[in-house]
Amino acid sequence: MPILTITTWPNLGDEISQTLIEKLTDVVHEVTKAPLDKVTVIILEVPSSRWGEGRVLGSSPDFSILSRRVKKTD
Repeated sequence: MPILTITTWPNLGDEISQTLIEKLTDVVHEVTKAPLDKVTVIILEVPSSRWGEGRVLGSSPDFSILSRRVKKTD
């Protein structure tokens, strides 16, 4: 029984979530031959205030710039 967990920021929307679940289920079914009803996909939505990259909180207004750092700068 394959179980896939996808973690993302909130607000994917039902349509995108449905498409993601369908396509991931299809790929796992094709590769593993697991029956479709035995493939589980879980989408976890984590608020951007609880996620960080490059030492920057995802909810920071400058996230897209500051999170791209490759070296620590103080």
